[in-house]
Amino acid sequence: MDKGTVIGFVGIVVIVIGVMFHGSHGNIMIFYSSEGVFVVILGSILVTMMSVPWNTFLSLGALTKKCFFTPDTDLESVVKELSDLAVVARQDGLLALESEIPKVKDPFLVEGLKMLVDGKKSDEIEASLRITLIGMAARHKRGKKAFGVMGNYGPSLGLTVTIIGQVVMFQNLGSDIGMIGGAMAIALLGTLYGCLLANCFCLPLAEKLDMRHAEEELTKELYMQGILAIADEASPTILKQKLLSFLDRKAIQRAQMAS
Repeated sequence: MDKGTVIGFVGIVVIVIGVMFHGSHGNIMIFYSSEGVFVVILGSILVTMMSVPWNTFLSLGALTKKCFFTPDTDLESVVKELSDLAVVARQDGLLALESEIPKVKDPFLVEGLKMLVDGKKSDEIEASLRITLIGMAARHKRGKKAFGVMGNYGPSLGLTVTIIGQVVMFQNLGSDIGMIGGAMAIALLGTLYGCLLANCFCLPLAEKLDMRHAEEELTKELYMQGILAIADEASPTILKQKLLSFLDRKAIQRAQMAS
């Protein structure tokens, strides 16, 4: 679970609902607008469907789940895993890595280890893994773009509801004050829904996906550098020192104390 995303989302929802409850003296349903739900929420989903590839749109649920339930990557454990694999390769040879593959969870690392076992040269391994990284970056970019699109359209569709509400209000000037007030409420709630959708959900998740991409890219780079070092028969100690340079100072200190 990503504690930051979960706590942040739950926190902002509680704050917004709490302010609504307090401001309305418990009559929170005054903040509900079926027009706002249909045009802003459903409309944002539909225009996002129009704007992005179908497969990307279908992946939005999985991407949302990834933002909330994928924990941060422990880079120190990545370094340790690669160091242990280097020890096996140094002591028993590259073919011994074949028995370690079933224990590995990351598909990228599995791909690299299989190429090592097959006797591929380091430049061939790097070229193949780089292609995998390019594909990963393209997928991640599409996912972030989808949430960004939805976040950009939300306020615009909220403005659409606002204009609709104002037209209804102006048409009823001089008539029932209740109809004027209802139209004004529709106008304001459309803007509110658009702002909440964009700033409390879509844009934060787009930024989270961007951070997740950077984190995963660094993890894959660590895996690749470790695989290439093993292919070049680097000693486990040198490999570990090389990989630790990717980590921050505190992580390096912890890794050195652990060893």
